Amino acid sequence: TYKRGRSRGWAGPELGVEVQLKGVDAAVLEVLAEDVKVQLARLPGVLGVDTSLEDGEEEIQVSVDRERALGYGLSARDVATTISSALGERRSSSFKAPEREIGIVLQLEEADRLSLEQLKNTSFVSRESRVQLAALADFHYARGPQNLQREDRQHTLTVFANTESRGAAYKLTGQVTGLMESITFPGGYSWQLGRAARWSQQDAQEGSFTLLFAVLLIYLIMASLFESLVHPFTIMFSIPFSMIGVALGLWILEVPLDSNGMLGMLILFGIVVNNGIVLIDHINQYRREGMARREAVLRGGQNRLRPILMTAGTTILNLMPLVLPMVYGTAEGFARRWGPVGLVVVSGLATSTILTLLLAPTLYCLLDDLSVWARRVVRAAGNNVVLKETVKELRP
Repeated sequence: TYKRGRSRGWAGPELGVEVQLKGVDAAVLEVLAEDVKVQLARLPGVLGVDTSLEDGEEEIQVSVDRERALGYGLSARDVATTISSALGERRSSSFKAPEREIGIVLQLEEADRLSLEQLKNTSFVSRESRVQLAALADFHYARGPQNLQREDRQHTLTVFANTESRGAAYKLTGQVTGLMESITFPGGYSWQLGRAARWSQQDAQEGSFTLLFAVLLIYLIMASLFESLVHPFTIMFSIPFSMIGVALGLWILEVPLDSNGMLGMLILFGIVVNNGIVLIDHINQYRREGMARREAVLRGGQNRLRPILMTAGTTILNLMPLVLPMVYGTAEGFARRWGPVGLVVVSGLATSTILTLLLAPTLYCLLDDLSVWARRVVRAAGNNVVLKETVKELRP
């Protein structure tokens, strides 16, 4: 039997949130699934709800007569491959043009693959002559099978809430979780989100740990380079500055923060601190030469303004080809996969650059004053301890 079906999933043509119901009795699962289906349909943003137990789509089933096909020197696999090529497409080669390489795809014209009769007339080259598919197989209409799976020795039934986009599915996940937690299930029956949602939550948890570890490494490296525990915090403020732009960019374009977005944030953290390093290091260099702090801050900001803007500008322009398809339409292919990375870096770097240039000098002065005050407190505390010990020694 040959079936040309369709796929559904987190990144497939039908986007949404899956809920898996588990239990020992399939009949009870059907009742629970209908209740969950009705309640999911009431949530805003849900375009439709279906279950894996609903009747499959109407399909044409092709049953190949193996003995008859072997009489013509054909196998069932040869027949299935030909049907797949007739209904779909197959890339055979490529043509090298002066500007680019063009793929050559073999596909029947749409007018030649509209009806069952045209499928039956599909011909094969046998040993002696050509033979039509109708002579090798039988055709009949049927409904696709229902889908009731078993996992961990329990029946598993899937309820799927369709949404318009990945962003809508991402927002809907929290609502679905809250709804399912409010439903009371009988003993022996449970629920969980689909694999895609669980993987997304796991990626978010692992990504959060990775980002925190990256921030810690950045601080340790800068503390060793500047030989200070305070001034690295001035540079570290560029990271929360960048998060403002990331939040705005994702919110405006309605893009969820998925694993690719986390990757973009990891890259962003390594980039945005460069602006602060260039600025603060230049200020410290002036102060080591004997310049007053206020004058060093003003001179350092003036001299590092152009290099910082040029570096950030070239990085942003270089990533715009990834971001523009998301702004002016639906991103496809490479831009769809890596667009969130570019969006996170571009939006975060833009706000971080501006806010770092505006606020970093002030933060530098505040933290420097705090450092001086802390040293005075420690020194005064040490002097008090020494004084008390001296007084004790002088007492008879």
